[in-house]
Amino acid sequence: MQEKNSEAVKNDAIPGKDMTNTRRILAYLSIIVIYFFYNYNFTLGTFIKPTMITDVAAGGFGFTLKQSEEIFAVMSFGTIPGTFLFGWISTRIGKKNTLITIALLIALTTFLPLLVPTSMLLWKAARFCAGFVLGGVFGCAMPLVADMFPSKYRGKLAASLTAMYSLAMMFGGWVYAMLGDANWKLLMMTAYIPPIVGAVLAFVFVPNDYQYMKSLRETGKASGEKINYLNMYKGKYLWIGLGTILLSGANFTAYSAFGNNATTYLVTGLGVASATAGAIYSVQGFGTLIGYFFWGTVADKKGRKVPMIGMLASAVFVFLYTRLNADSTTGFYVVSFLIGLATGYSGAWGAYYTELFPSKFRALSSGLSFNGGRIISTFAIPAIAGLATGSGSGMLVIFYISMAVFVVGSLVWLALPETLNKTRT
Repeated sequence: MQEKNSEAVKNDAIPGKDMTNTRRILAYLSIIVIYFFYNYNFTLGTFIKPTMITDVAAGGFGFTLKQSEEIFAVMSFGTIPGTFLFGWISTRIGKKNTLITIALLIALTTFLPLLVPTSMLLWKAARFCAGFVLGGVFGCAMPLVADMFPSKYRGKLAASLTAMYSLAMMFGGWVYAMLGDANWKLLMMTAYIPPIVGAVLAFVFVPNDYQYMKSLRETGKASGEKINYLNMYKGKYLWIGLGTILLSGANFTAYSAFGNNATTYLVTGLGVASATAGAIYSVQGFGTLIGYFFWGTVADKKGRKVPMIGMLASAVFVFLYTRLNADSTTGFYVVSFLIGLATGYSGAWGAYYTELFPSKFRALSSGLSFNGGRIISTFAIPAIAGLATGSGSGMLVIFYISMAVFVVGSLVWLALPETLNKTRT
C-alpha cells in the first residue's frame, strides 16, 4: 500500500486523469455553476441594500445606510477564517466533498436572514457565516480544475472561472432591473437556490478525490510530513507563500483603491453626470471580462509571469485616467476599458497558485495565497482613505497610491518562480 501511495504522489495522481472529455467538461461546468453563484453572492448587497434602508412601513427592513454597510463588511471579513478552515477540511474529506458542502452552506446562510428580515443581528450573523463559507470556494474550485486538466489548459480555465465575477455582476444587474425592489424575496431566491443545483451537479459529475487526498496524507505521515499549512510553508515555500499573499494583497488594494472611487471622482471631482459615470465604469467591467481570457491565454502560451505586464500597465492607465478632464468623455471610455483589460492579469492565478507548491498541498495553497491578500487590503484600504482625507488632495492621492501599489505588486510577481510546463512533485 505504501509503495502504491508513493507512486500515486510521484506521478501526480490526478483523480480526473482517466475521465472522458465529455465527463471532464460536464465536471467543469458543474464547478462553474457553484463558482458563478459564489461570485453572485458577493454582489447581493448592491441589489438588496435599497430594501434594507427602506422604512418597514414601506416594505423595507428599516436599517440605516451605516447598518447596511456593516452587514456586508462582516461578510468580507468572514472569508479570511473560512479560507483556513475549508482548506484544512478539504485535505480530510477531499476537495469535491468540501465544495459540495460549501455550496449547500451558501444556500443555507443566504436563506437564513429571510426568517426575520428586519433583524439586524440575524443579518450580521448570517452574512458573516456566508462570508466564512464563501472563503472556501476558491481553494476548492481552482485545485479541482488543476486536477482534471493538463497544465496547458489551466490558465484559460482558471481565467474562465475568474471571469464569472464580471458575468455575475452583469447577471445581477439584469435580474435587479427585471425584478426591482418590490420582488426582493425573488431576488434572494436567485442567490440561494442555484448553489443547491450546483452541488447536485458536482456530486454527479466531479471526480471524487477523497481516496487521493487520503493517500497523500498516508504518504506524508509515513515520511513524517503531514499535509498542513505549517509543512506547506517550509524552506523556499515560506517565501513563495509570503510572496503570493503580498501579490494578492497588492492586487486587492490597488484595484479597490481605484475601482471603489472611480465613479465618485468623476461625479464629485469633475462634475460628470451620474449616468455617464456609471456607463464609463461598466465599460471597465467589460474590459476586465475580456482581460481575464486574454491574460489567461497568454499565461498558458508564454508563461504564468508574463501577465505581470498587465499589472504594470494598470498603473500607467490609472495615471492616464487622472490626466483626463471633464470634457474627455470618449477618453474616459477608452482608458476605463484599457484599465479593465489590464487588470484581468489575475485571471490565471488560480492555476499559478496551485502550481507554485507541491501538488500534495494543492488543496491548501491556492485559497490561502489568494484570500490571504484580503488581510492586507482589509487594513490598507481604510488607511489609504485616511491619507487622502488628511492630505486635502482628494481622490487623486488615492489613485496615485493605487499606481504605486500596482508597481510594487509587479515587482513581487517578478520575484516569484515561473511554473508553466515545469513538473511538480
